[in-house]
Amino acid sequence: MRTIWAAAVAVAALTTGFTAAPAHAAASASAGAASAVAVASSASAGTVVTSASAATGAARLAVPDNLSPEAQYLLDRLPEARARAEAVSEKLGLDTTLQRALINAIDPTQYECSNATPPVVAAIMAPAAKWNFEQLLAALHVLIYNMALIDAAYLPQTGPFSYGPHGEYTNAVTHTYRDLRNFWDIPSGDIELVPAHGRAMLDPELNYRVFTKVYGLADAPSRVSADFVAKQLNSEAMGYGDLPMFTFNAYAAPGEVLPGIGQTPKRIAFGDGVMAGFDLVGLGDVAPKAILAHEFGHHIQFADNLMRTDLPAPEASRWAELSADAFSSYFLTHARGTAMQWKRVQLFSQLFYQIGDCGFTVEGHHGTPTQRMRSALWAYNVGNSARPQGHILPALTFFDLFKAQYPQLIAPDAPN
Repeated sequence: MRTIWAAAVAVAALTTGFTAAPAHAAASASAGAASAVAVASSASAGTVVTSASAATGAARLAVPDNLSPEAQYLLDRLPEARARAEAVSEKLGLDTTLQRALINAIDPTQYECSNATPPVVAAIMAPAAKWNFEQLLAALHVLIYNMALIDAAYLPQTGPFSYGPHGEYTNAVTHTYRDLRNFWDIPSGDIELVPAHGRAMLDPELNYRVFTKVYGLADAPSRVSADFVAKQLNSEAMGYGDLPMFTFNAYAAPGEVLPGIGQTPKRIAFGDGVMAGFDLVGLGDVAPKAILAHEFGHHIQFADNLMRTDLPAPEASRWAELSADAFSSYFLTHARGTAMQWKRVQLFSQLFYQIGDCGFTVEGHHGTPTQRMRSALWAYNVGNSARPQGHILPALTFFDLFKAQYPQLIAPDAPN
């Protein structure tokens, strides 16, 4: 499973996470991408934790002495939850045991990367400033387990489908998906497009089935977690589950047999939050098309066997993500794709710039902001300079061009 938004989700998770000494990194359940969630390895009543960040402006928050039994139960088991999420993340992705041993650090001093919070992350994190401790705890569980997105990616879904918290992106998404299937020359009739609605997590049974079927958690803790998350999300402060941060992701699942689940379909699971989040920063007209085109790019990789399993994990992930960026940009700017003009291409590049990351040694490294923008703009130039304009390159031909350009796309860019 590939995901486009690992970097942004990691920042979002950190800004809602709880930190205390000692703290450790927790991976989200987005396979193929490691998202860090800072959580306390142990916490007791009266321990001071923080949800403060530049994005939210939230103040320091003490663990209440009178936590509900359910909240205390979940708080005490955060390390166990984190470990389970890490294990399942690995199960859903590629076997990288040997690759991890071979990982060579990519020197971060040779790349220009900003430490600033991306505007989209700041925008979607704003509601967290007003949450109480139990609401923060519920949000942390959502970010660790990604129930709505995991359910949409792997478990049975029934239509009719709509996209966006209020269905506002349905036309853009469905029309773009139709155009993508007509544009690219891969078999795509069996690739399902399904939405991930945050409000789905108001149903404790959905949460429960994800915990038990996908994560393999025992019945008792699954029931406590499922009910607690559903109860806390069902409030105005938490948007009744539909806040962008809760589904700020999109997955491309290749379709495979997974232990404990069985045969899974080829799918693109499309989170409402990733569309609504970019709408908050003025990119709502571009984001649905760009994100869907990126995820479809991963299905081109699956269909044509373009993944680089010979590379260590960070470089394999960067290769896959920059390639998907290029597939996306080529479609978006091509005369027979969505034919975006230069002004819209700039907005599109800004979108990719915001989600670049500098986690050079993290398995899910997606490429720096500069590298992602380079990939998008390079693909735009391929389409813009093509003659005749109406000609669509076969996917493998376009990929060969990308492969030849790749060394320039990832070249060091720091001023010194």
